[in-house]
Amino acid sequence: MGRKSIAVLLAVLTALCGAVPVFGLQGPSEKEEVVYGNLDRDGRTEKVYVVNLFQKQKNIVDYGDYQSVRNMTSLDKIRQKGDTITLNTEDETVYYQGELKNGQLPWDIQIAYYLNGQKVQPEILAGGSGDLELQINVEENKDADPGFFRNYALQVTAALDMEKCEKIEASGATAANVGGSKQLTWTLLPETEKKLELTARVKDFEMDSISFNGVQMNFDVDVDSSQITEKFDQLENAAAAIDAGTKNLSSGAASLAKGTKDMKKGLDFAAKKVENSRKKLKKASKLGSASKEVKKAAGSLSAGIGQIKEAANYQAFKQQLAENGLDLDALQAGNREMLATLQSLEQVIPAQYQGQVAKAKQLLQGNISAVSGMEQYLQGLAKSMERAESGSQAFADHYAEFDKNIQSLSAQMANLDLSAIGQLTEGAEVLEKGAAQLEKGGETLAGATGKLRGKTAGMGEEAEQTIHDMLSELTGGSGQVRSFVSNKNTRVKSVQFIIKSEPIEIPEMEPPAESQEAEMSLWQKFLALFQ
Repeated sequence: MGRKSIAVLLAVLTALCGAVPVFGLQGPSEKEEVVYGNLDRDGRTEKVYVVNLFQKQKNIVDYGDYQSVRNMTSLDKIRQKGDTITLNTEDETVYYQGELKNGQLPWDIQIAYYLNGQKVQPEILAGGSGDLELQINVEENKDADPGFFRNYALQVTAALDMEKCEKIEASGATAANVGGSKQLTWTLLPETEKKLELTARVKDFEMDSISFNGVQMNFDVDVDSSQITEKFDQLENAAAAIDAGTKNLSSGAASLAKGTKDMKKGLDFAAKKVENSRKKLKKASKLGSASKEVKKAAGSLSAGIGQIKEAANYQAFKQQLAENGLDLDALQAGNREMLATLQSLEQVIPAQYQGQVAKAKQLLQGNISAVSGMEQYLQGLAKSMERAESGSQAFADHYAEFDKNIQSLSAQMANLDLSAIGQLTEGAEVLEKGAAQLEKGGETLAGATGKLRGKTAGMGEEAEQTIHDMLSELTGGSGQVRSFVSNKNTRVKSVQFIIKSEPIEIPEMEPPAESQEAEMSLWQKFLALFQ
């Protein structure tokens, strides 16, 4: 081969290499995915296909296990080899659709229909009338990638023709009038499984498709959790203060219980003393009457002493003797005169009579001394009786005052009410029981507040973490988008799910076929004879 031929061949090869894109050196292209799901009227998945969107990319590389693909933008050929999809295009925006071989939607959807309380098949429901109940049960599809169920919210929308439906009720749904339809929308947050219910009175029932739109929750939410956690910190501090207070209360209740127990013992002792005093009071009631007797006896004593004083007077004694025929003064004078006579005759009386005279003189002297002694005795006795009378009178006077006090004391003792001591003792018993219950309640309360303090300890940090976790769930976690089609597609900007059930429609009646006899011409009828 000549040099000129070799040069021509090299030029051709160079041109061919420049015309064919080198996909092997290129990674997956950036794209957006819209996942479409077709459901039957019961909610079972019939078909899942994905529309992929690429912008401003000439050489496109994508991955997916499709059973078929088609270019929705141009006639540019899509090359499919295994799970690798390649496309060379000059268009600014390219859409291609791929039908998945085994598409598993993140949600398992079941739709049930009830008419007049009986479950019916949706085919039979079309054109029906009565009380309708529609149940839509949404659960996680365990056979699908769990990441979409955990991070994607699902919006369920059902529309009812208000000319055919009335008394529409749907718990938890947002209702809106759209044209002539009542549109009911439920929003299920990520990781939510729920049964949705709708009821209505229907006539000639028909219903458009129920739509299920799934989008990743990716809100830019800026929440200042400090205000919330600050309240939890205050609650934690308050719980600590309450715990300390209840412990003091428990300690005080224990002291009160001990004090009331001691007081009860003291009052029991006092009650015994009161019972002894009660017995003594019964004896004290006799003191008044006894004192009256003593007072009376003191008066009698004073009167008796006065009588004795009158009787023991020497002049009264002489008068008494005189009334009985004895003149004591005359007797004394006679004794003295007879003694003087004997003394004057003593010298002349013979010696043999001197002994008798001496005895006579002794007798007279003794008689005179006896009368004088009697006078002295009675005069001394009179003076003693005067002193006794004065003393007895003073005693009687003082005892009268004493008796007055005794009678007052006796009356006071008789009116003394000692029942209050018993009431106080009973009250102390009740107080002791109450204090014991308070002590027990204080211990229980202290234990409870201790648990409360333990539960609230670190609550602010837990609340902040909980808020963070909740916001993470609402905002779609890390915000990273994963391909629904293949993990090899690492440059996916967004994934959206658009799922629809088959509508419930009254079948259109086909017009009756016209008689062939009417349609055929005479020539056609003739030819028909030979067919």
